[in-house]
Amino acid sequence: MKNLVKSIAVLFLIVTLSHSAEASKKNFQGKITYSITYEGNNINDAQQEMMPKTMIKYIGNGFVKNVMFTGVGKQSTVIDLKNKTKTTLLNVMGQKFAIENTAEEIQKEMGQKPDADVEVTDETKEIAGYTCTKVIIKIKNDNGEITNEGYGWFTNELKVDPDINFSQIYLNKIDGLFLEFSMEMGDGGTMKFVAKEVEKKKISAKEFAIPEGYKKVTREELMNSFGQ
Repeated sequence: MKNLVKSIAVLFLIVTLSHSAEASKKNFQGKITYSITYEGNNINDAQQEMMPKTMIKYIGNGFVKNVMFTGVGKQSTVIDLKNKTKTTLLNVMGQKFAIENTAEEIQKEMGQKPDADVEVTDETKEIAGYTCTKVIIKIKNDNGEITNEGYGWFTNELKVDPDINFSQIYLNKIDGLFLEFSMEMGDGGTMKFVAKEVEKKKISAKEFAIPEGYKKVTREELMNSFGQ
C-alpha cells in the first residue's frame, strides 16, 4: 500500500506531465511518444515497477493530452489551452477519479513554488529528428541560494500554441515544444522524459473529451481514499 500511495502521489508531479485564446489551425497536431527513466537512490524496485515507462502526448486544436500506463492503471491529463485549465484522470485498480484544476488554482499552486532562474542556452542537440535548445532551471531557496538544478530541451521547428507550457512551473514562459525534460519527484529521485517518436497527424476533438464514469474528487480526497 505504501508503494501504491507513493506512486499515486508522484503522478501528480508528473502531470502538473503544461495558451492563447484559440490555437491556430496551422499549429502542429500529432502524437509524441516519450520514454521515461528514473534516477536516484530513493526509488526501490517495487516502486519502479508501478511507475510509467512511456508517456504519449496528443496535441490537437486547442488541447493537449498526456497519457501514461502504470502498474496500477491508466493516468491521463487533459489540458484546455483556451481556458487554461486541466483535468487529471486516474484509473487506479478499476477505480476512476477526476481532479479538475481551474486557471486560478494552477496559478496559485505555481505561486507557492520556490523562485528559480531560467536560462535559455546556446546549446543544441537533435531529439527525434528535431533541433532542440537547452534550458537550465536553477531553483533557489528563500536566501536566494541555488539548491537544485533541472533542465529541458525544446524545439521551435514544430509550431505550437505560444502558451502550450502555461501549466509547467518554471517553463511556462518558454514558447516551444519540449522533447526532453527532467523533473524532481520530491524525495531525491528524478524522472527523465525523452521523445522517441513524433508523428504528425490530425487529432480528433473526441480524444480530449472527459469520459463518463469518473468520480470528481480533490487531491486530498483521493489520497485519503488510499489511506494517506
